Amino acid sequence: MADTTHTRELIYLAGLLHDIGKFYQRGDANGVQKSKLLSDDIKALESTLCPKDQHDRYTHKHVLWTYQFFETFRALFTDALTPDQLRQLARLAAAHHKPDSARIEEGLIQLADHYSSGIDRTSQEGMVDEYAELNTEGTGNWDDFKKVRMVSVFETIYDEKTIRYRLPITSVALDKSFFPKAMADDFDQSAPEQYRTLWQSFAEELTTIGKQQNRPRTVSTLADTLLYLLEKYTVTVPSSTKHLPDVSLYDHLKSTAAFALCLFDYSHEKQLPKPVIPVTEAPFLLIGGDLSGIQAFIYDIIGRSAAKNLKGRSFYLQLMVDSIVQYLLDGLKLHRANIVYSSGGGFYILAPNTEFTRTELPSLRQKVAQKLRDEQGVKLFLAIDCQPVTQEQVYGKNGTIGEVWSGLTEKLAAQKKQRFADTLSTKDYGFFFEPSEVGGESRGSRDAITSEEFNRDPKTGGLLEDSFPLGPEDSVEERGQRVRKPTFEQIRLGRTLRETVRYVVKSDQPITYWEPDERTFGVESNRFFNPLGLGQHYYFIGEKQLEKFRNWARGSVDSVLVQSVNTGETSGFGLPGNDQTYGFTFYGGNTIPRSRQGEPKYFEELAGPDSTNFKRLGVLRMDVDNLGFLFKNGFSSGKRTFSRYSTLSRSLDYFFKGYLNQIREEDADFREYTFILYAGGDDLFIVGKWDVILRFAEAIQQDFADWTCQSNRLGISGGVAVVPAKFPIAKAADQSADEEKRAKNHRYGEREKNSLSLLGTPLAWGKEWKLVTELKDDLKRHIGGEKNIPKALISKIGTLYTMQQEQAKNGQNPSWRWISAYDLGRARERAKSEEAKRFFDQLKTDLFTNRTYKGQPLTDSKYTFLELLNVAARWAELEMRSENTQTD
Repeated sequence: MADTTHTRELIYLAGLLHDIGKFYQRGDANGVQKSKLLSDDIKALESTLCPKDQHDRYTHKHVLWTYQFFETFRALFTDALTPDQLRQLARLAAAHHKPDSARIEEGLIQLADHYSSGIDRTSQEGMVDEYAELNTEGTGNWDDFKKVRMVSVFETIYDEKTIRYRLPITSVALDKSFFPKAMADDFDQSAPEQYRTLWQSFAEELTTIGKQQNRPRTVSTLADTLLYLLEKYTVTVPSSTKHLPDVSLYDHLKSTAAFALCLFDYSHEKQLPKPVIPVTEAPFLLIGGDLSGIQAFIYDIIGRSAAKNLKGRSFYLQLMVDSIVQYLLDGLKLHRANIVYSSGGGFYILAPNTEFTRTELPSLRQKVAQKLRDEQGVKLFLAIDCQPVTQEQVYGKNGTIGEVWSGLTEKLAAQKKQRFADTLSTKDYGFFFEPSEVGGESRGSRDAITSEEFNRDPKTGGLLEDSFPLGPEDSVEERGQRVRKPTFEQIRLGRTLRETVRYVVKSDQPITYWEPDERTFGVESNRFFNPLGLGQHYYFIGEKQLEKFRNWARGSVDSVLVQSVNTGETSGFGLPGNDQTYGFTFYGGNTIPRSRQGEPKYFEELAGPDSTNFKRLGVLRMDVDNLGFLFKNGFSSGKRTFSRYSTLSRSLDYFFKGYLNQIREEDADFREYTFILYAGGDDLFIVGKWDVILRFAEAIQQDFADWTCQSNRLGISGGVAVVPAKFPIAKAADQSADEEKRAKNHRYGEREKNSLSLLGTPLAWGKEWKLVTELKDDLKRHIGGEKNIPKALISKIGTLYTMQQEQAKNGQNPSWRWISAYDLGRARERAKSEEAKRFFDQLKTDLFTNRTYKGQPLTDSKYTFLELLNVAARWAELEMRSENTQTD
């Protein structure tokens, strides 16, 4: 392998496919000798590729299926590799359990496999085969490992001992079929057939790609194509059943590929004769990025079109971060598998600790910072730093991966305190320290959406940047006004997203025949988006535009990434071209509520029909509790592997970016009255009709609990602000953030957080939320349904609550108890139905004893029954006002 560049690519691809045999083997009904999938030549390689255990038995036989993979799907590699290179690749991938000591490349794949697993397999324990381990007592069958389903990573955090759930054996899907299922038995007799079915679907897709004329022609495109396919088909296939099977084969393969690439670069720079790295050295760098100022950027806008413009601004940030990550990968000569995690405003990349990386990273960081400052001023800041990773930290022997995360987080936090240090110089003094605005509110002097003043020449007063007029698609009061170029791009992106996006085409060069043309496209239509000018060009294609884009392709659309949106589809839409990569991506909020005219709704329309007596907007923020602590301490030292962290991060992203859309689509009110402005990583921001938002929040929590296997260690907290429809969205966002903080500081019994705060009162999901909801519904039913119970009961409850608070504060006797008993007794006498009488009896008892409501104990709650009843009464009053029309 004299060609270093090509060797490097083969090392990466071999790492990505080294354990593909584990999947292939599950698709085979037989063992080695009876297999009809393995050729006789490859069966004969058993002694060459498979090590032996202490009983002189061949182990790790999955490597034979790994070798067979390259023979079976030879057509897939035809354009990217020569026959000799394909043989080299097959040997590299399959020899990782018994590498040739004279071939350092084979040793590097083995070492990468060990790093990915976090197990030092130089020990005898590490050499035990997974299905041999299942039969150490001489019981069971040789193929029992095929009956083992993958365990959800959420059940293994904090060393939970009881495993109750298993993952379905299926390809990626955004519905309940993809959720963990409760299963009592470790072995499932139906699993082998399901693994075979899954493998057959994977094999059919590989075969189809191999037959296409536009199959991958470079190793890079081939690797990216395989990475997407592996994600689609192997995220529910366990990488190992030797220990706890909570890491997917996909995440293990992805991590191994990243480690392999880094090890090659590190060993090449150090000129290592063998794949042996001293324990004191740090061969890797974990690079982290954290974007701050997101809230101010997204929500600090004005005008009636805020609802429409927010979507474009929110998604623009996602494109921006994606572009930055790709820019760093290209600059550091890394691949997609090196992305450990990227979502929301943060990302992590695994890189080699080489002089090239250490020199290039600061330069790339400075260029990104300059681009960001030039486009967005000082609103946004991206902290980028790195932390060395030692072999001992990977193995959890002297330090852990958790400490690496923690150290990097501290560096990023410190960098945020010295914002723009990379771009600050004497020539920038005026930008940071001198007045930048002329002042005044004259028409045309400020951005109509953000209210930012246009940059002007201090000598002439003329504009230093182009401004763009708002057109007929904007609100009447904004039409004809002008905005800055970044704002215009975000508005245009929001318009593009109004149609349900089916595909995203990403290219490192503009596709010239897809440029806007007044004769072909109409003004401003379907142009690419290139955030920060970093060279990543995005084209969004809606359901109704597929045929148009195919027809507009005046030739071959080459070297592009075509991603389906919110599906697991990896076949594209028949776009002509060569060397294309087909994949998928998830996007929270791909569909939006529309008016009768088909336009995205304004906030006034989201708040409810005009006939509603009480129109209010609900602003919801939610995120996962203690995620930072979980990354640092959630796994024991032996489980803190990059593969496991990757599995955890991806699983959270699936829920927020992917499945959240399904929750919204399944309810008519959610579809009509909620708008997902942002969802990804571990948090979300949603606006909509206030009462519908509360139901949406409850549905999210319930499904999140199901997704995380009802874990008592992993909760989700949020806050809802209830505001008028014309209330400034930035202030509403602040209010919902305050509510969320209350939820994060709430405790129910021994458990903290895992709450939703409403009307200034955080309620723990479960008993507190359930109790208040039930009280609210009972109050509404008796007041609104009976009509003989006056609405004054609501104000009476409020009066009692105020009395209770004052008496408790002043240390007075709780006379409110006797007053409540008297008032409710009188109300009972006036009630006509037996049901209403029982309702008042129950309230009187519960208020006086402060113990239960219909048998539900309050022992773990910090609230009195009256405090919870008061929240329920306020909630019921708002709902009843919302349900009444102005004509009543």
